[in-house]
Amino acid sequence: MTTRTRPQHHPWFGSYALSRPPRLGAAGVRDVLLREMDDIGFHQDLVSARPLLVPPQSAAELYGAAARLLALLRKALLASGPTPRHRMAALGTDESLHPLFTDDRTEERYCACMARPDAVIGEHGPQFLEFNVGGAVGGAVHTHMLTRAWRQVHADGDRLPFDAPSLFGARRRVFATACEELKQAPGVALLGTLRDLPGVRTTRYFDAEVHHLRRHGFAAEFFEPEELDRGHGPDGRFRYPLGLRHFTVTEWRRHGIDLAPVRRALDAGCTFLAPQTAFLVSNKKVLGWVSEGLPWMTAADRALVRRYLPWTRVVGDRRVTWRGRRTGLGELLLSRRRRFVLKKAVGMCGDGVLLGPSTDPAVWRRAVEAALRDEDSIAQEYVEAGRCAAEVTDGTESGTRPATIAPLLGPYVMAGRPAGCLVRYFADGSSGIVSMYGHGALINVLLAAR
Repeated sequence: MTTRTRPQHHPWFGSYALSRPPRLGAAGVRDVLLREMDDIGFHQDLVSARPLLVPPQSAAELYGAAARLLALLRKALLASGPTPRHRMAALGTDESLHPLFTDDRTEERYCACMARPDAVIGEHGPQFLEFNVGGAVGGAVHTHMLTRAWRQVHADGDRLPFDAPSLFGARRRVFATACEELKQAPGVALLGTLRDLPGVRTTRYFDAEVHHLRRHGFAAEFFEPEELDRGHGPDGRFRYPLGLRHFTVTEWRRHGIDLAPVRRALDAGCTFLAPQTAFLVSNKKVLGWVSEGLPWMTAADRALVRRYLPWTRVVGDRRVTWRGRRTGLGELLLSRRRRFVLKKAVGMCGDGVLLGPSTDPAVWRRAVEAALRDEDSIAQEYVEAGRCAAEVTDGTESGTRPATIAPLLGPYVMAGRPAGCLVRYFADGSSGIVSMYGHGALINVLLAAR
């Protein structure tokens, strides 16, 4: 069960606390987290001492808005042109970055089957800053394992004091539906590489999901890219009807990895999820299109956008309307630096992001001028992240302390359904660019209190 404590933070987070501390104590909690997260890219001395609990209605709002906005972004991308080539032209993207398209039905059917947006809690609730779409979205394995850890920590009562979605379970149901539609026995090839996981020694990051799938009746196997050709059967067909794309083309080219085996597996009948079009849905220009409004959008669509998306525009030498005033976009960004964020249309882990409030004015000016020339960035109104109560520990009672944090929320959506929520934050309560890697953030999961 849960109890209520005096709220000292944004009301969206509620004021829930566990009615009793876990019997394991601080050292036991940390041991469980470290055991579950062992060798999957989790290198933290300080860890969360409890999950982030929010009211059920808050969690439902977060997941529901994420799913509805994702559906709107998918529709906007597909409406931008009848074929992948037309859509890439509308986005002004380099076709060489997207070499792994398959048939149109598969691309359109599954392009938004798995995603993790990034959101903060603004003055009036969730504000979605971007949408990361596809099987390569970071943090999914961490979210599953952290959720599993909290289940173990709090499994000593009659029932858990929170709802804890299984990310692997949600993704398994996507795979099961796809296999049924393909009229194939359930089977998944997980395709990734340890080269994307600094400091990881074994394949446990991938094996955890392989074992989950096998326990639920799937044939499943992990492949490094150089091993993929052994997935073909004697008849030339690929032995698994589905694949999970744990990679991006850009990252693998940076590693010098040959994509030809992936192309051969696609041509031999393996459907990799999410397909290539997912990376077009996640292009931040699509977010700008939807924020600015498209002719076919309904009144309900526009209300959804007003409620949950910060003002976002594709950067170019043009005029825009901001807060009822018509002005040049470049002029607006230069005169109101502290009100905006500048982001590259395609980027991960905080790369290519400038926060106006914390950027030197001369650096900001140069970046704005470059963005106006390149027309490959978005400008987004800055949202200050709401704070909430948390607790961190180094595994000792004396090293366990409360914290006030500004969390970045990553609610995973699989086929429109909740699949767990990653939380990234700085233990000192600061806000800014928060990433899984390289920015010193801690991670946790958001759970709905019961």
